[in-house]
Amino acid sequence: MTDSQASEPQQPSLYERLGGYDAIYKFAGEVLRTCMKHPAIGHIWSHMSESTFQKEHINFVDFLSVHWGGNAQYRGRDMVTAHRGMGLTEVHWQAVMECMDECYDNFAVPADIREEVTAFLTKFKPAVIGSPSYRDVVLAHPEMDVAKGMKSVGITWPKP
Repeated sequence: MTDSQASEPQQPSLYERLGGYDAIYKFAGEVLRTCMKHPAIGHIWSHMSESTFQKEHINFVDFLSVHWGGNAQYRGRDMVTAHRGMGLTEVHWQAVMECMDECYDNFAVPADIREEVTAFLTKFKPAVIGSPSYRDVVLAHPEMDVAKGMKSVGITWPKP
């Protein structure tokens, strides 16, 4: 390390710049609430129990906190496993991004942080968008043992 590198202040983590766990908790809750109101995606939460929603919220907060430099522990599933079988499309993705934009505005998130958060989330798009709906796969394959999953009828996602 050179003397100039040692004297350069290190930028705080995104976690710190956003205000830490409590601020991320509040923002994530508002994002989920805003998504629930969106006509293209609100139905996703129609049959979700209170406890399932609360678990989803905490997992979302912990996931973001861990990736953004916080000391939380993420106990949820990886993004592919969590979204496989949901049948999410580009329409769903765009709806979430619209909700994010609304929350950015409501929380007066600075442009540089908006860009950083959006770029971070966009890295996960291939793991979230494109899986066939598990319901559709089951209905299209009456012989399928539902406990064995889509692979049992030759459907893999993401595609190898």
